[in-house]
Amino acid sequence: MTTSNVNLQRADVALSDLSSNGGILSPEQTKQFIDMIVDEPTIINQIRTVRMPTPTMKINKIGLTGRLLHGATQAGSAEDDGSNPRYLAKSKRSAPTTSQIEMSTKEAIAEVRIPYEVLEDNIEGDNFEEHVLRLIAQRAALDLEEMLLHGDTTSSDDLLALHNGFLKRATAHIVNNASAGPNDTMITNALLALPQQYLRYTHLMKAWISQHNRIRFQASRMNRQTGLGDASVIQNMPIVSQGLTVEAAPSIAADGVGSQGLITQPKNLIFGIQRQITIESDKDIRSREYIIVVTCRVALNIEDTNAMIKLINI
Repeated sequence: MTTSNVNLQRADVALSDLSSNGGILSPEQTKQFIDMIVDEPTIINQIRTVRMPTPTMKINKIGLTGRLLHGATQAGSAEDDGSNPRYLAKSKRSAPTTSQIEMSTKEAIAEVRIPYEVLEDNIEGDNFEEHVLRLIAQRAALDLEEMLLHGDTTSSDDLLALHNGFLKRATAHIVNNASAGPNDTMITNALLALPQQYLRYTHLMKAWISQHNRIRFQASRMNRQTGLGDASVIQNMPIVSQGLTVEAAPSIAADGVGSQGLITQPKNLIFGIQRQITIESDKDIRSREYIIVVTCRVALNIEDTNAMIKLINI
């Protein structure tokens, strides 16, 4: 049997494995596939990823607001008769505030066609199944990042129309940079728009802007006649402004403009993916192609919309 035929036979066996059990991936295959998506260099590998067992899921939130500590009184007895000063008055006692974040998944589908001749020359030995999963995961990660950022249920794009994305939901604090360009002043103005209670977490925050705007930000520092300016020229150093890191998110420019940005703690953004992922395959012998159809259910939400800033007209 020729090498080409052996490779095609291996592909048949591997795709048959993927399509077993109605195409539903085994728990180990599912974990591997989701790990591949999360590991790709997108915002998904920084935000909170929830592996959902069902199409809907509620995430509990708990917090304490207002002053917790008060001065203690030493006088009084051990009995609480309602007037004992040793007991903290009811008006001063703290109770946690609780709420729930609801995640509801929507289905996304992909169809991949691989010509026979591609497999004949490029099959990775016995690892074809893993190779297919990796290729699909790489592209899916970019597509999902675009949906997470630019999702809009009124969009004519069927993927973006699944959910309202983070940029659409970030309405509490919007900072218009008036096309002044990405620089430290932009970050300063953005943080000043954030309620003071969140500013103590600046070191945990990230600012995501487009690749081009990150390059422009770096270039603005190269002009400084200082050690920071020199370092910006000769090193690919991270950009830190007002204590937070400024990074590029590949899909921010997916709208063709890239003039927006987002500032928040990464774990404030939630991406949900249902554990049951289906991959089914078939062959079109007339076109000499393998057909792979992938379906998954995804969701997104924000824990605290008041803890984020949207930059516009960068």
